[in-house]
Formats: sequence, C-alpha cells, structure tokens
Amino acid sequence: MKLKTGALINSYLRIVGSFVILSIMFLQSAEAQEKVLYEGEELKYVVYYGFIELGEVKMKLVSIRESGNVSFVTASCEMRSYSGIPFVELESKFESDMIYKDGEIYSREFRAIDKKKEGTVEINYKFEYDSGFVKILKKFKGKVEIDKRMEFDKNLRFQDGLSLFYQARINSFKTDSRMIPVLMNESETSVNYYFSSLPEEIDFEKRDIDVLCVKCSGMANFVGIFGLSGEFAGWFSKDYARVPISAQMNVIVGNINLELDSYTRKDWQP
Repeated sequence: MKLKTGALINSYLRIVGSFVILSIMFLQSAEAQEKVLYEGEELKYVVYYGFIELGEVKMKLVSIRESGNVSFVTASCEMRSYSGIPFVELESKFESDMIYKDGEIYSREFRAIDKKKEGTVEINYKFEYDSGFVKILKKFKGKVEIDKRMEFDKNLRFQDGLSLFYQARINSFKTDSRMIPVLMNESETSVNYYFSSLPEEIDFEKRDIDVLCVKCSGMANFVGIFGLSGEFAGWFSKDYARVPISAQMNVIVGNINLELDSYTRKDWQP
C-alpha cells in the first residue's frame, strides 16, 4: 500500500510540476508578446530597388489604452517616394485602431489617404464584430464612390493594411503557419504566414552590426499599396521587441527591400 501511495504521490508531483512549467512558459510568452507593443515606438525604413533608394516608410505606435483584459492600440504609417525617381510616385498615410486581446491583435477601424496624380483617395473601414459586418466608405476627390455594409462570419477577426504588420510581429514567437483574414480593396481576402524559429543574422547597415533575427515569410493573396502582392519575407529581431530589421516584397517595379534606417524605442537596443 505504501508503494502504491508513493507512486501516486510521485505521479501527482510530476503532473503538478509539468503544469507549473507549462504555466511559466505561457506567462513568459504572453509577457513577451505584450512587450512587442510599445507606445511611442517609431520605425523608419528606406525602400531599395537594387541599390536605388525609392522612398521611405515611417511607422509609429501612437497610443495604447488598457481596459480590463483588452488593449486598444492606435498606430500610423506614412509612405512616400523620393522626388526624381522615374515611374514611382507614392504618398500615402494609414491609421489603424486595433484590439489586442488574449495574445491576438486585429483591426477595429482603418483609415487611409492615398494621394495620386488623378486625385486623392480616402478609405475608411469600421468593423462591427458583434453585428457581423464592416462599414466601408471610399471617396475619390472628395466624392463618395462606395458607401456600404459588408457582412462576414462573426467568428472572424480581420486585419487591415497596417494591423498586418503588428499581427506578424506578435505571432513571430510561433512556429506554425496560418491563414489570416484581411480586408483589402473593399473585399475579403487573406494572407498566409509561415514562421520560423531558426535564428538568422541580418545586417543592420546603419549601425554596422548584425542582428539575430527570426523569419516570417508568406503569400499576400491580394494587390496592396503600390502593387504589393505575392510572396514576401520579413526578419524580426530575436528578442522581446521583435523589431522588423529587413523585408523583401514584390511590387509593381519588381522586388524591393525595406531596411531599418532608424528607430525610437527607449527599452530596446539591437
């Protein structure tokens, strides 16, 4: 009887120990995910076509507001091409209001202004998840072109053109592949992500150092800003911040590279 009791106690202790270890691992992962989102973070990237500098992209995490177990996150992005670059003209600004809950982030409202030769395009997507629809408003030269409500499965949580950036960073801790619902060009589409935990050293040229990174590759099943489509890849710093150091994308002119040029984030040093 004593042997059986001892064996039961040992089994119980092993189960409890395993549970504690798994709980610690989950908490560490959740804490690490939380640290990806840093209020005031600013990232600037230079866009290259070969050795030619086409333009720049500036991203800022504007604010984080906590409400119980939910965080309301607002971010912005400005993209512009440099003057004098033939066949390339881009001046766009995105803003995304996002919800961060239970380790996942998704879009709540998306706003975009895209300035073109023909005129300015304004877009607004407002997601009503409880009701199962998104309100879509699109203007061209100040005139309404689209004003509609599009229904969707209430179980889905969508990404927009900017929230995708933060969604990939948060999930770069994982090693699985996944298909993410996206609202793009006023219609429902998706992007496929493939995460790898294998470390790679990526050159951070502006600091003349190599940064240990993890890779996220994927397939955009849509045509985005400046003809972004198809395969892409990004490299995130292998630490709590998961700062994107470099990216490769397919656009109208061909393959382009985005390289981190500067950053503002007090708690992170590559």
